This record gives sequence, C-alpha cells and structure tokens, in this order.
Amino acid sequence: MTALALAQPRRLVRTVTTDDGAGIAVYTHGDPDAAATVLLCHGWTRSAQDWRPHIDALTRPRQGFPVLRAVSYDQRGHGGSTRGTAVLDMELLGRDLALVLAEAASDGNPVIVIGHSMGGMAIQQLAVRQPALPGVKLAGVGLISTCLDKVGSLMAGTPAARRRVQAQQRVAEGLLRSPRSARAVHRLLTGPLSHPTTAPLWRAVFGAGPHTETARAGARAFRDIPATTVAEFYSALTTHDCAGHLGALALVPTRILVGSLDCFTSPAQARRLADDIPGAVLQTVPGQGHDLPYERPVLVVETVHALLREMPRGLPGTLAPSVPALW
Repeated sequence: MTALALAQPRRLVRTVTTDDGAGIAVYTHGDPDAAATVLLCHGWTRSAQDWRPHIDALTRPRQGFPVLRAVSYDQRGHGGSTRGTAVLDMELLGRDLALVLAEAASDGNPVIVIGHSMGGMAIQQLAVRQPALPGVKLAGVGLISTCLDKVGSLMAGTPAARRRVQAQQRVAEGLLRSPRSARAVHRLLTGPLSHPTTAPLWRAVFGAGPHTETARAGARAFRDIPATTVAEFYSALTTHDCAGHLGALALVPTRILVGSLDCFTSPAQARRLADDIPGAVLQTVPGQGHDLPYERPVLVVETVHALLREMPRGLPGTLAPSVPALW
C-alpha cells in the first residue's frame, strides 16, 4: 500500500486534559534533541496510528535535511483520546490543537503543522481564533484534503454530477445524523461489504476512490469509534467556516494538497482555500481522492521537506532565514 516502511512503535508522552475533561493522547517520535518538530493532525474517524509511515520517513536522517522530531495525537473521541463533555464543533477542535501545539513546541524549536481533512480544519480554526500563541515558533503549515467551508459540497463538475453527489451526501448526512441510522451505517461500513465497490456510502462520505486497501483501513478505523460519535463529528464538520479569516497563515509558508477526484473536500474548495491564504502553494494530485495522505505518504513527506526549505532562517542542513516567534 505504501512505498514507506512502517514506523517504530509510538511512545505515549502524556495525556493533555482539556477544560471539559477530554483526555487528548499525545505521542512523540524520534530524537528529542532534533532541530525542528512536525506535528501531524489526523482527520475524521482516523487516528495518530495512520501517520506511522510518514513518521518513519520524517524521523530518519536524509541528506540535506535535519532529522525531525514528530508529534502526533488522537483527536478527542478517536484512538486513545476521550470524548469530553462539550458540544462538538470545529472551534473546539482548534482549541484542542492549541493545547497539543503548546506541548509539541515546549522545547522552543520551530514546528511545522500538517493536517488532513478535519485536522486541516482544526489548524484553520486555531489560526482564526488564536493567531498568537506565545512561545510557539510556527515554521510552516500543510493543509491536505481539507476545505475552507461548505464541507462536502461539490463546487465543480456538470450539473448532473453535482445533483448526483448532492443526493448521495444528503442521504449520508441524514443517516449519520440519526443515532439509530448511524449504527446501521456503522455496521455497513465496517462489515464484510466495506469494499468501496459494494459500499457506495464510502464514495458519498469520502469522495471518489478510495483504493481497496485504504477502504479496508478506513473500515478498521470506524470499528474503533462508537457509531454515535462518528455521527456527532460528521455534524460538527458542517460548522466549519473560516472564509475570509485566514490572514494569519500568510505569515508562514503554507502548502495545500488535494486529490483531483476528492468530492468531499473538492479541488474547487482547495482553490478557494489557497485564494484565502496569500502566498499559499496549491498542488492538485491526479487520480487521488480524499484519502490522499494515506495512499501517497511520500507526498506528505515531500511537503514537509519543501516547508523546511522555505523556512526563514534555516536549521542545520536546510537552505534558509527567522521563523516568527508567534503564530
């Protein structure tokens, strides 16, 4: 499934506790004395475990680049993190990220933040509501298969294609918003029929694709999350709207990746996101859907290395010039 080897076992650093009592599991990997850190934020129904191939590549020596320390975490209600008591919305996930980022940046070294889908939305929410984080040296941002607002909307294509996808999404949303129906969908997506060709809801929820092995990995991830939590997060995603408010991200190098076949966070959405962040670099990947970072992990690693090259005053082993002390 991937050109990269799986990583060494992750190590639990600590559990960060939020104001509403959620315990956010944070993991660290690699040399604690590394010159920079990459923080990886996973998407809906995924977990920190899905970043294993990326972490393995980023924490190994590579000529021309410093060895990085990698930090990953489980979003609340996912993996090893608990749900907490607060009403779920995307602003809440941005506040969670602020706590994790403070942990990741505790050594005072530069941090590059990478987010997939819901993780990318959490990064945006943080940039809007807490643009200044004392002590955090943000060196770069990668936003992968994510969007600015209107989650799941199809903003391009023929009228017939738009109507078809919109109908699929209305069905998916209606099912996922009902606890009873959510449990039925949960069984469908995680059962023996979870192959994308026999479970059209994969396409309705995640966009074109995914490849067979990625769909199976997604099914395994779904099994680990209660059906009602899956539904609750789906509703929370629809509250995301950062349009016109991402000026803070113009202060650091920002790169955006999207699959050409992604209809959950579409290429049209990615273009709007790039337009909202002056100086952002957009890359559209042919033939890929919403699971881009897991099917093409090398692209994520290359994005991190590109952000390292763009850092103002370089780290040992990079080209470079002074990262801002604040976000």
